[in-house]
Amino acid sequence: MIIYLAALVILNGDLHFAGVWLAATSTMVAIVYISARLMAPDGVTAQNYKRYLFIHTAISGLTGLVWGGLASAYLDPGDLFDLFIAINMAFSITVGGMLPSAEYRPTYISLATGTLVPFSIYWLLTVDGPLRIIGVGLLIYYSFGLLVSARAEVQTIATLAAERTRDLTRQLQEQNRVIEQASASKSRFLAATSHDMSQPLQAQSFFITAMRRTLNQPEQVELLDKIEACWRSQQHLLQALVETARLDSGAIIARRRVFGLATIMDTLRAEFAELASRGKVELRISGAPVGVESDPLLVTRILRNLLGNAVKFTPPGGQVELSWTREGETAFIEVRDTGPGISTIDRDRIFDEYVQLEPTAGEAREGLGLGLTIVRQLARKLEIELRFDSTPGAGTRAGIVLPVRNLDEVAAPIQTEVEGVPGSPLVLLVEDEAALREGLTMLLTDWGCRVIAAASGHEALELLSWADAEPALLIIDKRLADGEDGLDTILALRAEVVADIPAVLLTGDIYQFERAGGIENMTVLAKPADATQLHAILLETVAPSRRT
Repeated sequence: MIIYLAALVILNGDLHFAGVWLAATSTMVAIVYISARLMAPDGVTAQNYKRYLFIHTAISGLTGLVWGGLASAYLDPGDLFDLFIAINMAFSITVGGMLPSAEYRPTYISLATGTLVPFSIYWLLTVDGPLRIIGVGLLIYYSFGLLVSARAEVQTIATLAAERTRDLTRQLQEQNRVIEQASASKSRFLAATSHDMSQPLQAQSFFITAMRRTLNQPEQVELLDKIEACWRSQQHLLQALVETARLDSGAIIARRRVFGLATIMDTLRAEFAELASRGKVELRISGAPVGVESDPLLVTRILRNLLGNAVKFTPPGGQVELSWTREGETAFIEVRDTGPGISTIDRDRIFDEYVQLEPTAGEAREGLGLGLTIVRQLARKLEIELRFDSTPGAGTRAGIVLPVRNLDEVAAPIQTEVEGVPGSPLVLLVEDEAALREGLTMLLTDWGCRVIAAASGHEALELLSWADAEPALLIIDKRLADGEDGLDTILALRAEVVADIPAVLLTGDIYQFERAGGIENMTVLAKPADATQLHAILLETVAPSRRT
């Protein structure tokens, strides 16, 4: 544009002004170039961009004044060609700022203001007649340029934002891909580890239970108690992992019914009495008989976790109380302790997975930090209110709210003692691990059951074809040899006898529970399962059918 306008001036016969024009405008171009190199030798960065833009805007304003001043100096109201060249000088430097490529609007405003405003005013003051209207048009053009540049800036900002969004999206997708790969690797590792660890632990459980009936010396019983205590510690760790995964996958199904709280209270009293005594903690469990409606197994699990935490964290000489109070048509079952309490900050995160608070002096860190996570997930599963309140130095109160029902509606309590199962029911067992199959067969036989034991689903189908009665219960391992799935085995055995036989799915898997939630009349029992859990399921599912 500088050379083009210089050529017009030369064609108009004014060589002197053409030289001034070339020198002045070229100097401004040089200043822009040199200042950019001095201010940002390595490019515009987050550290220098503000200073760079400020100086560049100032130089642009000075450039506008130079172009506008030269245009005014060349203006001759009596020569139309001079007027044409002067207008070209003003337009040529300002029109570019209206384009979408003009990314920084303050620079254009500085340039256009320095060029058009003085030139337009000078035009109005020096040009007479109808041509004066061109001065007004120049001001209108200036205003229009500001509007167009504003729109260009908005479009530029939107384009840059869209580009940043695309970049962030690509980064997030890449991060998600990495996280998913890490999560899948962790899942495969935990699944394999939990399954492999649960198999020998499960066999130990059944052998310990079967062995207990053969011991008659106090020293032997005491030694077995210590072995069982170590086993239970490992069992609780694995069961917490498995139960968390089952809750996440939706495999746990709430089976609501009316039951009495007294049975649960008695069970928990017997379970925690010795633990509280060893920790020198006074355990109080009280409450008048009351009927409530929910899933008794899941409610027991919630209260067991809350009570376990309370006993574990209450110092010697403290108290832990499990009780309930009536609140209209609901009952608030509460665990209260005199432990150290929890700060407000920690209260917001203790229900997250794998969160464990720092132990106090003399305490050892135990567990995986999943107890309260399971409590919260089970409460959501049961759609009941979970209450939690804790004050540092004043202890903790936690519990659940259940709807109260008439005691006349309460079903007879389930027998919890590990005794014989009435009616000698036929149980079909499918377990590929020989030691576990042998231990479970020994245990079931000791309870008075008749047992068909198979190492695979195919063998179970063959043995079932020779049986003289329909099995009362299926006990199937989920992960069998040669890739056989226990869920498929349950469906195949039910199809063979054309009956919806109650089933227990034994599993050490942490993940892949999705299909389990869609199979009716089946209980998922996480390995290593306690023998009393299996015995309770036998009494609940088998014994009633045998009595009728």
